[in-house]
Amino acid sequence: DQIENKIDNHLLRVEHTAEAKVSELLDKFLYYKKVYMENGEVPVLESDFDYNLFNTFRCYMDIENHFPVKFTQHKDDRGAFVEIIRLGIGGQVSFSTTVPGITRGNHYHTRKIERFAVIKGKALIQLRKIGTDETLDFYLDGDEPAYVDMPIWYTHNIKNVGDDILYTNFWINEPYNPEDADTYFETV
Repeated sequence: DQIENKIDNHLLRVEHTAEAKVSELLDKFLYYKKVYMENGEVPVLESDFDYNLFNTFRCYMDIENHFPVKFTQHKDDRGAFVEIIRLGIGGQVSFSTTVPGITRGNHYHTRKIERFAVIKGKALIQLRKIGTDETLDFYLDGDEPAYVDMPIWYTHNIKNVGDDILYTNFWINEPYNPEDADTYFETV
């Protein structure tokens, strides 16, 4: 309610939810680095604590220099095959077409893990951390398929900056639920 209605409370009480040793946290961060940053996989997240810790990790990684990540293309005379995502958790995969000049998005999430994968066309993906003015611009081209993951608390959008239709795959870790959308509109 405080997010949706923009209630301005300077002090919020955060209840105790979990306990972990520093060495256990280090092991989890090293696991996230290897599985997520090096292999491009979304790791198995077994608890709310793991989800929150992983999302915190994603917010503090070097986003600007990590993305976009180029996909490995397996080409032959039939065309190309590109694996979009491997994951230890479920979710939803969606597909969109966007006509030239159109922007989608301009919203952020507080818990969702989301990946945008441009597979055909030219796109500008923009991210801006809530409460800051710095915008990160990522230009993607379907000729070199790549993806950008959306960290929580970053408003984001995708714009077709090419002359042809833009084709994008979207993966999100939880199916869309209009009763609990975790989507807050904010212009990048």
